[in-house]
Amino acid sequence: PHPRFCMPQQKQRYKNAANAKAESTTITMLEHNLDDSREKVLYQLGPIELLYGAESPIKLADVARHIAAAKKQGRTIQNLSFLGCQFYDGTPKAFRALGRKLRRVKDIKELVVNGVPNVGNDELVSLAPFLNVNSTLRSLELTKATFDATTIGEVLCPFIRRNTSLEVLVLGEIKYIGDEGAKAIATALQQVVRRRGSRLRVLAMDACGVGCRGASSISNFMQQQRLGVGDYLRVLELSNNDIGDAGAQALVESILKCGHRIGHLGLNNAEIGDSGALSFRKLLVSNKSMHTLSLQRNRITDVGAASLLKAIYDTDSIKTIIGSNHVLNLNLRGCNRISPTLLGTITQLCAQCRKQRRNEDVKRMKISKYMANVKDGMALEEFDLELMPHILVFISKATGITTLFHALKSTPILYAQHDTKAFQARSLDEKQEDLPNTASSVLDRQHGSVHLDSD
Repeated sequence: PHPRFCMPQQKQRYKNAANAKAESTTITMLEHNLDDSREKVLYQLGPIELLYGAESPIKLADVARHIAAAKKQGRTIQNLSFLGCQFYDGTPKAFRALGRKLRRVKDIKELVVNGVPNVGNDELVSLAPFLNVNSTLRSLELTKATFDATTIGEVLCPFIRRNTSLEVLVLGEIKYIGDEGAKAIATALQQVVRRRGSRLRVLAMDACGVGCRGASSISNFMQQQRLGVGDYLRVLELSNNDIGDAGAQALVESILKCGHRIGHLGLNNAEIGDSGALSFRKLLVSNKSMHTLSLQRNRITDVGAASLLKAIYDTDSIKTIIGSNHVLNLNLRGCNRISPTLLGTITQLCAQCRKQRRNEDVKRMKISKYMANVKDGMALEEFDLELMPHILVFISKATGITTLFHALKSTPILYAQHDTKAFQARSLDEKQEDLPNTASSVLDRQHGSVHLDSD
């Protein structure tokens, strides 16, 4: 069988461009109906992505031929992915041959083994010859396998310590890793940080049996990474693990302690309750770099949800709204202990914020939402007097004259007269008598007064 070539639409431009070697080409093992002549043309276009799917069984000879042809033409293999595919020769034999074959290929950037049947400890050991010599791999994804903590420590951790180019590490649905495997991985990553600096930006361990102790080990690595040299973690995915409130608090403390600028934190179905939610509120008040916090299907109630809502939409006053977290997308779907009204408010608010392009637009939207729902006006005493005319103009434009009237009702007594110099000489009763004849308005406060011209 021959692979179907997914040629780019701009194939002619790739052929004529002087930098054709920088372009990327994909071979997808989906259909087997093309001849060798088109396969030879493919390897002349630049870096190659070899993607083998589950549509039909794969012969190891075909994989070896594609790798050999790429090496012969001097092309870099950008991505080598096995996505749920089955091998004619059986998984154990195929992986033993792959380990030997890939050992001679030192320029692979990404390796994905996702959902391949019967991948266990022996198959990971078979890949050790490749992992022991590779220093260019930037992304490694191993999902839906049956590795245990011992094999992880013997095979994967030495690779992590040796490879400083690794930016993405994804281990998904490997339930036997557990806390011991997470600790071994975190320790290996810390050693990289101490020696040469880590470039790891994405760490995903979804459904890997990680508990509180594993989360604490990962939090220790995050502290070490932030204080060391190199890059720092941007995405941490620990969903479908028994993290609990203690594990969540450990992660929050590590982020707060070292000022870690993590952007995405996924803890769906992680047995987190209100105590963990309260910890996240402390984090969100000070950390404005996190753009996604996913806590779906956890044990959070209205208490924890209200505290999280207050971090992104604090309606105590206008200033607290402005000081809220305006970049966070909070996801609490599936938390059945939260009342539908509160959950709907959080979901709707985050959806509206995602539509805004700038933080300033998010702030305006939240203030307008607050002004539309407030009944007793709003407190303006905390603002400087010089800002009061601009605030009132904004209120009238954003929410209308009715809301402006309620806002004025919540301020101190409104005085007015023709001559502002005579203001201090008149009594309160005299000022109120002159109110119908006003040509200007003055807001009197403890610190002074503001004069608003009628024009």
